[in-house]
Amino acid sequence: MTPGQGRPPTLDAGWIAALCAGVLAQLQAPTLLHHGPAVGLVVFAVAAWAVAHHLARRASPSSGGAVSMALSWCAAFALGAGLCAMHGQAAMDRRAPAFLDGTTVRLDVRIVGLSEFRANGARFTADIERVVGASEEVADALATRRIALDWYGGGHDLRSGEVWRLAVRLRPWSRPLNPGDPDETRRALLAGIDAQGSVLASERPLRLGAPDGLHALRGGVSDRITEALGGERARFVAALAVGDTRGLSDGDWERLRQFGLTHLIAISGFHVGMVAGLGVVLVRLVWWWWPTLAHRMRRRPAAAAAALAVATAYAALAGFSLPTVRTVLMIGVVAFVIGRRRRSPTAQPLLLAMALLVLSDPFALLTPGFWLSCGGVAWLLWCLPGTADPWSPRTFLKAQWVATLGLLPLGAAFFLQVPVAGPLANLVAIPWISLVVVPLSLLGTLLMPISEAPSTWAWQGAAGAMDAFWWAMTQVPETWSSSRWLPEVSGGALALAVLGVAIVLLPRGLRWRYAGALLLLPMLFPAMTSPPRGEFSVTAFALPRGDALLVRTATRTVLVDAGPEPVDLARRLRAAGVESIDLRIETRRNAGRVGGAAAVDRAFVPRHHWRAPGTTASVRGTLRCEAGRRWTADGVVIVALSPAPPAAGASPDEACVLLVSSASGREAWLASDAGRWVAHRLASPSAGAWVIGAPATLGHWHAAIGASGGIATRAPGPSLARRWPNDLHRVDRQGALSWHSSEPNAPAGARNGPPRWWHPALP
Repeated sequence: MTPGQGRPPTLDAGWIAALCAGVLAQLQAPTLLHHGPAVGLVVFAVAAWAVAHHLARRASPSSGGAVSMALSWCAAFALGAGLCAMHGQAAMDRRAPAFLDGTTVRLDVRIVGLSEFRANGARFTADIERVVGASEEVADALATRRIALDWYGGGHDLRSGEVWRLAVRLRPWSRPLNPGDPDETRRALLAGIDAQGSVLASERPLRLGAPDGLHALRGGVSDRITEALGGERARFVAALAVGDTRGLSDGDWERLRQFGLTHLIAISGFHVGMVAGLGVVLVRLVWWWWPTLAHRMRRRPAAAAAALAVATAYAALAGFSLPTVRTVLMIGVVAFVIGRRRRSPTAQPLLLAMALLVLSDPFALLTPGFWLSCGGVAWLLWCLPGTADPWSPRTFLKAQWVATLGLLPLGAAFFLQVPVAGPLANLVAIPWISLVVVPLSLLGTLLMPISEAPSTWAWQGAAGAMDAFWWAMTQVPETWSSSRWLPEVSGGALALAVLGVAIVLLPRGLRWRYAGALLLLPMLFPAMTSPPRGEFSVTAFALPRGDALLVRTATRTVLVDAGPEPVDLARRLRAAGVESIDLRIETRRNAGRVGGAAAVDRAFVPRHHWRAPGTTASVRGTLRCEAGRRWTADGVVIVALSPAPPAAGASPDEACVLLVSSASGREAWLASDAGRWVAHRLASPSAGAWVIGAPATLGHWHAAIGASGGIATRAPGPSLARRWPNDLHRVDRQGALSWHSSEPNAPAGARNGPPRWWHPALP
């Protein structure tokens, strides 16, 4: 709040920053404040703001201005922390209790949002309207909750807004276990989802109600677009018309990320602003055609009200995503100011919109959309003068430069990559998609109630324009469309990068401003900690139904197994700082170890390759993993001990056992899932050694070697878990673990970030 003599404090950037800092302090905490302290913070904030208001009105700027400002900022910080804690307590109270995990319940649910259809079934979100045939305790725990459901082998006839009776098995939440893992509990918190489960095929599902409501309208429009264009051509039109991105494949998203264009495919605030401008144009046409309306209502307030109404309708059709909500709030503030016939500082709509967003939904600060949307507008307001001609090509180019450079640190921190061709691609894509594809997509949607043919023509025009642009993207050489991948960005590197961008964007008269680009180097080229020469580290990833081990020396990287196919191991490797793979080894030819190999090879192109036993090393440059195979780098030796060469090509069930040795004599046995007889035949006592492998045989290897410790690469079965020894670690409980030969006492955690208050407790 900015104080002034004789007037109340007004909203300023410092107050918003303090409010966001209070929210972030609670969001980054491992535990939530209890209800009492949270309410106390809110009461303190109100009292402090009242005192600051009194000082601003009564005191002179020289004596009370600084005190009033500091007090109002403290009030904002306390208000943010208190409100965030209260929202968090409410969300955690609504979460399904742990005693329901694994239980089966019958639910009457209404489908909300757009269901995601897959080859093996469907995933959708639903509101629980009734719990059927359950105890009062279970009914109270689930009633009126929102649940995310997977329907394996079915669900392809689901429609948004329908009511179904389903038998559901509830399942527990999990926390991120690896570097780069998506945080599903955070996603659920942001989406207001309180439980998750799977639909059981053992009981027949019943459709109880026809589609109804806004969700049914969105689904109906998306279905009409798909019917008119076909699934392949309709994917971008549906995404830009109603925010339905289900039709976009992983390859589509990958190409969009390579060019830095993902923000244009999802409905953005810029698109909402364009639709609001259409409302203004319509009001001006009506007032021009019927001038006497000016006697009843001034044209400017009417245009502002029309812009707000049209923008709200479009945001509702898009599912009220965060960028659309921010734009609607800004338009609402402008409409209110125009209606009151008052002038407002240029930044006030943005600041008020941010304040409303944060106060109503503190969890918005966890989303990239909040920071990219509000940050982009803030950079433009700071760098572009208010008198600039918005239709000037010079202004457009400068705005593009400011937005691209200003959002570079945030984009790199959220998405862990920097597109090389991003600025040039956006220079073409922003006007083409926003001024051609989006208007045609919306025109077809508006014409739907009138006639089917005109709406189809408009959608076909939008699809043709997008097809032409997509074809042009495929013609760009791969060297231009590549991205620089980054490991997880630290808070200090991000702060330095933002400061460096601010220095570069200072006024043109300051020639030294380009030196600020040096502050981006810690983020773009982070210093990675590698083992000293002669030593190594082994990281065991926590993957569902599969194994992957990362061996690092001072300058080389070896990947042992690549996990199952559905798991994006490449993302986890990049988040761990891997830029290249020197050797990829397959220990056994099964889906849990080589299913993800093709994706890893596309992302990194390993220089050398040892194929699994039982396969033919027919590809040039590949060898079979068999006894006697040896690889040396930086004083570290990797030796294959089993199977013997005659058997290596005979049985696909043979597992390749590896021994990794440091220059100082420290050893790590990578046993894969080789059995007890192989362990007793190969293993020799080795003091201080560690063994890493499948849980079923890990105990035998541990005893045969006399190892100091071991790491199970998967969850053990129920009977084995009940008698699991304490000196053997489990990645399914502890997350990814790294063992260092230079520090051999215990493995270190390598999970994605510290625990947060919304994460479930470890078992």
